[in-house]
Amino acid sequence: MKAILLILLSASLAYSLAEPVVDRTLDAPDGNITGLGFGDGSLWALDKLSETVYRLDPVSGAVSLSWVVTQTGTKIPTGCTFLNNYVYVCAGTSTGTAAYGYRYNTGGSYMSYFSLDC
Repeated sequence: MKAILLILLSASLAYSLAEPVVDRTLDAPDGNITGLGFGDGSLWALDKLSETVYRLDPVSGAVSLSWVVTQTGTKIPTGCTFLNNYVYVCAGTSTGTAAYGYRYNTGGSYMSYFSLDC
């Protein structure tokens, strides 16, 4: 039994040390993507300068939806993620304070915001 466990452990270690393989690359829909999330079968990308969220097909990279993040005011949107059927955009000041999370539905409608300051 110990020999089998040792063989499995060795095989697992060899697999985890293998070089990663790039499956595919996609062209970014804009020039300053600072956030990327995956959910609802799509990639969600945030461009910091245009303050735009893009919904991308993860196979072709085609943009199926986009919207401008208008609720952030003077805050700089710097990241995004996807959770529980919502897209979350993070934004804060240039000094990294007064950060907020902004919640959008998958159609791009603004839902709410919350503080990220601890």
